[in-house]
Parts: sequence; C-alpha cells; structure tokens
Amino acid sequence: MKNKDNVILLMEETGCDQGEAELALILSDNDLEKAITKIGILLKFITAFKIKLIFPQDNVYGLMQIAVNMKNAEILRFSMVASHNPAVYENSASMDWFSFEKAIFSYRLDTGAMEDYTQNIEEKLKEHISKELKRLSLISSEEISNIIKLFFTPTNAETEIVSEELTLTQFKKLPDYDKRQNETSFTGYDLGFVRLDAEILEDSNGKSAGKLSEGDIVLSMINDERDIAHYLAHLIGGRKGGNMIPLPAMVKKIASKNDDFEIHLHYAPSITGVAKIKNNKLLKVLETKNQPWWRKIMPW
Repeated sequence: MKNKDNVILLMEETGCDQGEAELALILSDNDLEKAITKIGILLKFITAFKIKLIFPQDNVYGLMQIAVNMKNAEILRFSMVASHNPAVYENSASMDWFSFEKAIFSYRLDTGAMEDYTQNIEEKLKEHISKELKRLSLISSEEISNIIKLFFTPTNAETEIVSEELTLTQFKKLPDYDKRQNETSFTGYDLGFVRLDAEILEDSNGKSAGKLSEGDIVLSMINDERDIAHYLAHLIGGRKGGNMIPLPAMVKKIASKNDDFEIHLHYAPSITGVAKIKNNKLLKVLETKNQPWWRKIMPW
C-alpha cells in the first residue's frame, strides 16, 4: 500500500490531521497498525468535561459529562441526569471520566431521578452546547459553564467542572470494572475488556448452534444483570426505555463441550457477549458470513 493511502487511512481511523499521520507513519516505519497504536497513545485531543449541577431554588441536583474532540469542537459523548436526590451532588468531579459517566447512568435508575425531565432536555441541551462550542476559539471549563447557564436562564444553575484530557486509546478503552475471577471459557479465548452474559434469540426456521459460522450475524439479547452490563447495553443500543432490547451481533468465536456451545459475540472492540446454548436450539441468523440477508430476497 502506498504511503499516501496509509496517511488517508490513518486520518480516517484516528481523526488525526495529515501532519500527525505522516509523523506517526515515519516513527512506525510505515506500519499502519503500529502507527494507529502510536497515534492512540501519544495524541491528546479529546477532553472530557465532568460537570456537577445544582439548582438551589428547586432542590434539583445533576451530573453531566461532555467528551469533546478539541480539534473540531465535535461532541463525542454526552450524558446527564437530573435528580431530587442530594447524594447525586456528592459525587466527585475528579473521578475518572468512565466512572463519572457510569455514575450518571446509575443515578438515572435511582428512585429520585427526574426521568421525564432528563429525557426532555437532554437532546436540546446537547444541541445547544454543540452549537455554542462551534463559535468558540478556545474551549474551556469556564466557557462550558457559561453555555450551560445560558441554556437554563432564567433559572439559576450553579456548576462545578473538572476537565480531563484523554488520548484516543484512553477514550476507546473501557476499563474492566467487574473482572470475573476463577472463570475460564471452553477455549481460553481472549474475551476483551468486558464479558457480558448474552443469549441468541430462537427461530423455528433458524440455524442450529452447531451450524453457525464465525462471521454470521445473529439476533441477540444481553441478559447480564450487573449494573455495568446495563450501562454498556445502553451505550451500544441494547437497552431502551429501561428494558433490554434485541440487537444484532457478529459471531466471533464458537466453542463446543459435550452438547453445549459457547458462542462469543462481538459488540464493540472492548465488549464481548457470551451465550451458552444447547445444540438442538434453532437460532435467529440475520446474515451469514458468505451471504448477506438482503441477497436472499433480492438475488439480482
């Protein structure tokens, strides 16, 4: 592959600019994979703003997190919660960004959460902040605070903001908050950072577990009961309105033991689902490795 092609691919993959891509390739002897790793470790162009909110007159407390690409002022992630529970405000904005966002999601499930209010303003607030960020020459915690206060005017909103610079690798990597000890899979396959219990939906006209192939797309459901599982399901589209919902997943690995199969499902680079299934179960397959589902009904 030509060096110019590598530069373009590296820019698309990491969001770096041309000069940074060229430098990373020089330092990596034009090895694209090594260059991606180097960019991910060295470049800090993502800032997570961890925000505590309080509306003194209304006894409402909130948490908000905004992850911003500082190169183009694009919001990469946005989450918030408003609650009547004062314990929400006791969380420290100095905790790491992932733990802070996890706390936000946990409090959205709390009895004091203002669910309707949060849902009604979340997207509007995100759009407001996104629009205002584009107008700034320098994005800072002070400017973020002013933007938020403007949105809630005339209601008095007080903020406390801590910013955290992240490399691309740090932003993409999800820490394993619930590492399972003394548990081995059938194959010893590397399950990534987080392993979630999952199931594959059944279909009377489907395919048995023994006939699945790596690369098949199946319809799955995350059935893990842990808080971290609910949080991650929310992020990847497997949870809506407080309930788990089916979502497609690619078969990553298949292992068998007696009449049981352990199917490893790919949800994200750091999130793996594991479904344990009897061989006689017929499973819902949306797409096979060799033939997309749409080609079955539109063969031309």
